Amino acid sequence: MKNTYKNGQLTLIVLKTEQKTYVAACEELCILVEHKDREHAVLEMLANAKKYLKNIISDRLGEHLLNQSLPEEFYNELANTMQTKKLKNLTQKIESLSDMLRRSKKTLQRDLYSF
Repeated sequence: MKNTYKNGQLTLIVLKTEQKTYVAACEELCILVEHKDREHAVLEMLANAKKYLKNIISDRLGEHLLNQSLPEEFYNELANTMQTKKLKNLTQKIESLSDMLRRSKKTLQRDLYSF
C-alpha cells in the first residue's frame, strides 16, 4: 500500500541493540530514534513522525517522502537480532529436553533396580 496525503499506514519496529539501547524506527518515513529506555524511544519516534507528517502535508512535499525504506544496515541488524533470539530459544529447548531425558533415565534406572 502506498501512503498518500490523505491516508496511509506506518510500521513501527523496535530493536534492542548489543549496547542495551533501543532503536525505534518508522519504516515508511525512514525515522530512527535511539534511547536507553524502550518507551522513550517509541514516544520520541512517534513525536518525530507526527512533526514529519505535518511538514510533508502542509508544505505539499512529494508523496515519495511518505514511502521510504530504512537503511540496509538496520534490516541486517534486525535479522541478526532475530537469528540470535531464535538460537537462544532453540538452545533453551534443547537444554530443557536434555534435562527431561536425564530425569527420565534416572527414573527408569531406579524403576529397573527396584525389580
